[in-house]
Amino acid sequence: MAFTKVATTQEIPPGKAKQVKVAGRTLAVFNADGTFYAIDDTCTHRGAPLHEGDCEGAEVICPWHGARFDLATGQNLSPPAPKGVSAYKVQVVGDEVQVEV
Repeated sequence: MAFTKVATTQEIPPGKAKQVKVAGRTLAVFNADGTFYAIDDTCTHRGAPLHEGDCEGAEVICPWHGARFDLATGQNLSPPAPKGVSAYKVQVVGDEVQVEV
């Protein structure tokens, strides 16, 4: 698999996220204090867009019902989400944020 540029570091400030589409998937790319993460953008509970959630450390809180997900692994950390989401490898090359899908 190859890495694909999805954003620049300037496009995603610390504590924020951006929705991107790559290889037919909709992902949320987060900047957690300078570390970038990518997970599926759809909450497994009711389909909320996770990129709109609050980023706290290396976790995102679903904007609709408060489920928490680990940004590094995609694991769900609290209900009501019944399962986690997929997580993807991210690398930063220069100012490019790249995701492997």
